[in-house]
Amino acid sequence: MSGPGPLPEVPEALLAGYLDAALATLRAADQGELPGPLRQYQTWTPKRLRHPRVLGLVRRTLDLDESFRKAVDERVLEEEKALARLVRSGRHAEALASGETPEAVARVGLALGTEGEAAVQAAVAAAATSQARAEAAAVRSALAGAESELDAARERAESEVAAARAARDELRGAREELRRVERERRTLADRVEGLERELAQSAAALRAARDEAAAEQRRLGGRVAELQARLADAQRNYRALRRSAGQVDPVVAEAVGALERDLDALRRATGLAEEGGGRGAGGSSGAVAGGARGGGRPAGAAWPERRSPLAVPGGRGADDPETLAAWMGADGVLVLVDGYNVTKHPAGFPDRGLEDQRTLLLDLCRRLARRFGAEVTVVFDGGTVGPIPTRLPLGPVEVVFTDAGRSADDEIVARTNAAPPERPVVVVTSDNELRARVTALGATATRSPALLGLAAAR
Repeated sequence: MSGPGPLPEVPEALLAGYLDAALATLRAADQGELPGPLRQYQTWTPKRLRHPRVLGLVRRTLDLDESFRKAVDERVLEEEKALARLVRSGRHAEALASGETPEAVARVGLALGTEGEAAVQAAVAAAATSQARAEAAAVRSALAGAESELDAARERAESEVAAARAARDELRGAREELRRVERERRTLADRVEGLERELAQSAAALRAARDEAAAEQRRLGGRVAELQARLADAQRNYRALRRSAGQVDPVVAEAVGALERDLDALRRATGLAEEGGGRGAGGSSGAVAGGARGGGRPAGAAWPERRSPLAVPGGRGADDPETLAAWMGADGVLVLVDGYNVTKHPAGFPDRGLEDQRTLLLDLCRRLARRFGAEVTVVFDGGTVGPIPTRLPLGPVEVVFTDAGRSADDEIVARTNAAPPERPVVVVTSDNELRARVTALGATATRSPALLGLAAAR
């Protein structure tokens, strides 16, 4: 008996449904009903049965084994009864138009054999048409995508052109800026060369000034040596006078004190170290000036070598008003007041005119001098006022206006130095430099608010 004949040549996609029915028949049939070549695959899973080698064997079996082919056809027709009726009646086109897939129509057409050949061809044509439509849709989609990409590419190109134009403009601006910077660099280079020339000239001038200063210092050193010799002679004469008369002429003592003050000023100006703690050979200038103020002292009496500062009362500070009150009550104390340093202090009278400042301070010092019995000397810079007497009597208070070219600080230091070493000296000032100078001479220093604070005390 001849076989059923080969399956029609149809696309694999349309044949897939018929082969699925064959695989289902393979799994569902009895072992004895299956063709020999297929029996070993009955227990395989559907996924393994779809192996190309197994599918090729099933397809050859369909072409050769009529009973297996018939079993598959019966299974397809049983599953697609309604569609099979339409195909048998030649209404396969109506089935395709109603929504049946070309695969389903082809599977029923293959199961019907020669009766379904027209349906198979119609399914092939419908599949081809559907594929062509799908390909056309894909082409249209690809074309739309290409147009979209073309538009995007055009926009990118336009943007890149604009960016390139902006970059070109920016480059042009950068070149202009570079040329401007180069011009400025050349200008600065010329300026640096000029400054270097000026620096060289300044260095030369500085060296010349240093040489001149060294020469001036040598000249002043010679002058200091000369003054020291004169001071030594004056002190020797002074000691001779003391030994011979027991009393010194005030004019001589004042001259010696002035000479020593000038010597100290020269030492400070030249930076030379003082020899013997700021005293010439043979004794201190303070002793000389003290002889003038105190009327001398008997020959052979002991003279202190250095003034000692007053002690600070326990529990108080050196700038406490009560401490100053205690010092002003000390025996023989001399209180030297830095006038404008006190009046211009924020706690003083800085908002008043100079005349009012002096009046208020002198009135305060007069009251304090009478209250504590202290000798008070107020020193003002004379350059800030018109021509006035150097000393003005004001009861227990002495007022001093320095000569032009001499500061109140230098006057206070000179008076501190001129006071006898055994006499306590209190200097009222907030000037740190002046405080350092007078404390180096053994004086006691307190700040301006201490004196101003006594104005509020009883």
